[in-house]
Amino acid sequence: MGPTPDVRQRILAAVASEPAPTQRAVQRRGWLTLAVSAALAVAIFAHFGGLRIYDRPGVLVVWTCLGWGVAAGVAAAVGVARGRAMLGRSTASLTMLVALTPLALLAWKLGVTVPFGPQLMVPWPGRPGFRCLGLSLAMAAPLLGALFVLRRRSDPVHPAVAGAALGITAAITAGALVDLWCPIAYLPHVLLGHILPLLLVAAFGAWAGRRLLPP
Repeated sequence: MGPTPDVRQRILAAVASEPAPTQRAVQRRGWLTLAVSAALAVAIFAHFGGLRIYDRPGVLVVWTCLGWGVAAGVAAAVGVARGRAMLGRSTASLTMLVALTPLALLAWKLGVTVPFGPQLMVPWPGRPGFRCLGLSLAMAAPLLGALFVLRRRSDPVHPAVAGAALGITAAITAGALVDLWCPIAYLPHVLLGHILPLLLVAAFGAWAGRRLLPP
């Protein structure tokens, strides 16, 4: 049995009396949340020691950080910004972002390290990569939460792949800080501590996207 006309009218009146937030207010709240989450990620980075050079040449640190920074910018432009289309980026472009970025970053990390000598790519006893994995996930979590606040209920077409794109964006941004913190370029360590977090956060983003991004 449905509600009586009197109850229905009271419900409609209550809804009408609660003004919907403007698009500008929603965006302002989202960007504020993103700024707070970025500050939290930087605070976590600083708490665990911040920039650590060790025996890495300074130019190598600059090159590796540049690669991660450019990847984070591209991911934000493709995965977060909606572009000119009303429904956002295409499924193909978002899928390519999620699938190809980890491979590109792995190739960049190894490619810029090799010219500086094999001594930079040797294993570090007791450092398999779990600390980098944990730090990456810890810094990516608030960033991903803020991106979902910014894009909440905005994707009726491909929410899962859009959520994965948000996840990869957050993970790359966190990974750029982790790369400043970690001097190790040993391949198994890089795969576990630097590349695996990208895949994990993207997978979680896809799961959350199916629930939070559809209108």
